[in-house]
Amino acid sequence: TAGAIALHGYQFGEQDQFVYLPAIKYHVDPSLYPGGTDIFLTQTKLMVFDEIVALSIRATRLPFDWAIFLWHAFSIWLLLLGCFQINRRLFVDSAAQWAGVAGVAALFLLAVAATMLELVDPHLHPRTLATAFLLLSFASVLNRSWRALLWLACAFLVHPLMAAYGAFHLVFQVLPWSAPLMSAVIAASAVPQVAAGKNAAWHELLQTRWFLFPLRWPWYAWFGVVVPLGLVAWWSTLREQTASPLLRSVSGRLFISGTLGTIGGILITVVPQLERLVPAEPMRTLHLVNLMTVLLGMGLLGQHFLQRKLLRWTAVFAPLCAIMLYSQIQLHPASAHIDWPGRASQNKWVQSFDWVRLNTPRDARFALDPRYMERPGEGFHSFGALAERAQMFDFSKDRGVVATWPALAPAWRQQMDDLQNWKNFRREDFLRLRGKYRVTWVVVERPAPAGLPCPYANEAVSVCKIE
Repeated sequence: TAGAIALHGYQFGEQDQFVYLPAIKYHVDPSLYPGGTDIFLTQTKLMVFDEIVALSIRATRLPFDWAIFLWHAFSIWLLLLGCFQINRRLFVDSAAQWAGVAGVAALFLLAVAATMLELVDPHLHPRTLATAFLLLSFASVLNRSWRALLWLACAFLVHPLMAAYGAFHLVFQVLPWSAPLMSAVIAASAVPQVAAGKNAAWHELLQTRWFLFPLRWPWYAWFGVVVPLGLVAWWSTLREQTASPLLRSVSGRLFISGTLGTIGGILITVVPQLERLVPAEPMRTLHLVNLMTVLLGMGLLGQHFLQRKLLRWTAVFAPLCAIMLYSQIQLHPASAHIDWPGRASQNKWVQSFDWVRLNTPRDARFALDPRYMERPGEGFHSFGALAERAQMFDFSKDRGVVATWPALAPAWRQQMDDLQNWKNFRREDFLRLRGKYRVTWVVVERPAPAGLPCPYANEAVSVCKIE
């Protein structure tokens, strides 16, 4: 766990934490985000992840950033424990068992085709915790233990969608070959028509998220589908002296469930009557398949090549880790590799968000460039997660939530229209936002617009009051 964090880094308040950190903070202190809870409370209403983390913070009285870091470390530890438990069942040799675990830890940032997922995120995410529970459930399935249902229930509590995709694969592992195949056919024939209706804003938004539609993926992204499925299909045919009967069975069943999941994901995006299911991103069924492919593949490599030869382990893992470390550093050029709790950020945007949190009223409402997360040096850090203030919708991340909950689409579309041409906004444009959306402050790139008092500025951005 420590090695994985050191290798892949740790980021606080970035990417999908735009939803989860505000939700946790709100449950710790409901006076935060007055009038600005639509996005994160809507997205988290079907899970209890945020409530559990918030409860732990209230109970332990740990500083918030330390609690989040420790939950992240615990999630990774639990995930690697699940990997180890699976490999203990599939491999007798301890070198194979540990090679699989080390391989997963070294490849956390491996992309899952074009789903916009990595095996494990470098920040606290309920998906990591749910995946850990799914792996523990997988190990219990292999041991024919009732605990499989307990771990699966835990996964549903923290991330229902990823748990459902994991359960799909587990069904194929536990039932006879014909039963899950027949169940899949029955389920497919029973799916109701779930078209979203006449919601033009939602349909327009959906088209901006190309990765939801596998037939629009670039050709090279399909390597993330074909290679894992091809490998597990191959491993299912290995001779007994090369792979255990259980490993061959697991591989063959993963091939079936992974292939059916891929076919189902494609069908959902091309059948108009199923369009409402598109935001569920059904191709994410590949996540568990890809992770298991790494786990099993590195286990086989450890059994037949690495064994207990230190030089061989070094020859394999040293360049692999170097590539992953270099890639992660390149992704966060304006931030520390590890955002240690309690340490001031080097990121200029984050520094401005910290100033907002400490120096503006709690009921302040902010407007930012709708694509501010994509600006050079910003690093996809969330204003709401770090500044603890309500804001207008953004384009970069909020549209993912809006795609899942179409009722939010008209309001989101209206705000995107009102924020068009942001870079050329003048004082009168900001006054218009104040009159329509009760916006009282803005965060803008320098130079700041004339006529607005800006009590904070650094080399990148200014925080200005609309008056």
